[in-house]
Amino acid sequence: MSEYNFKGIKPESIELLCLNRFNDSKEFYEEHKLELKEGITVPMRQIVLDLSGLMYDIDDKMLTDPVRSVSRIYRDTRGNRSKIKYRENMWLMLRRYKNEYPSAPFFYFEFYPNSFGYGLAFWTWKQSAFKEVHNLIIEHPGRWLDAVDACKQAGLTYNARDNYKKDMYPNAPKEIKPYLNAKNMEFSYCSFDMNRINSPSLIDELKLAFDLARPMYSFWADAYDNMLDKGIIKPEDAIR
Repeated sequence: MSEYNFKGIKPESIELLCLNRFNDSKEFYEEHKLELKEGITVPMRQIVLDLSGLMYDIDDKMLTDPVRSVSRIYRDTRGNRSKIKYRENMWLMLRRYKNEYPSAPFFYFEFYPNSFGYGLAFWTWKQSAFKEVHNLIIEHPGRWLDAVDACKQAGLTYNARDNYKKDMYPNAPKEIKPYLNAKNMEFSYCSFDMNRINSPSLIDELKLAFDLARPMYSFWADAYDNMLDKGIIKPEDAIR
């Protein structure tokens, strides 16, 4: 294990994060703001720093700004049904700069009070845009299946949150057909062993998984670049 900035996220820091949400009070938050920053926000930013070299190697357009890549403890409740001001879960997203590359695929890490997870995902605001992924799968089924196998080797499980009800590609080969009705995709891992995020070895775990999953990110990035080239997705879409 190399020397990392990240030393771990301690159980007492997660407990304080939950207590802060429970109180949902600006006074409580201000009283414990420094503790929350040092125990939660700073370690999450350190993860970004420790992964930045690998991320740049995977995609030299990747944004690895630790401040912009990590969620805030304070929630923006505008337009949200829940008016709770503070969160008890935190995440980081490693992707291209969203104002120039809206809806680009991304790697992520997240934790909740009793679980954590990571993986990579690809969602687009325009469902029609995702057909570029389908087209690339049809054009290069072998490359796609190799990328799926790479994600399996990384311990990541496939999931699509939304699928077309109608079979969009009835004549497609059966080995790729399950992926062609997806409106979005992710390959993810989840664990309830919270001791694992209280150690620098988490960085080694993330590096290994993300590096193994590199073929999938590259496949999605090629499909995304096709969306940009065809004007299906434009930088101005970032205002959404």
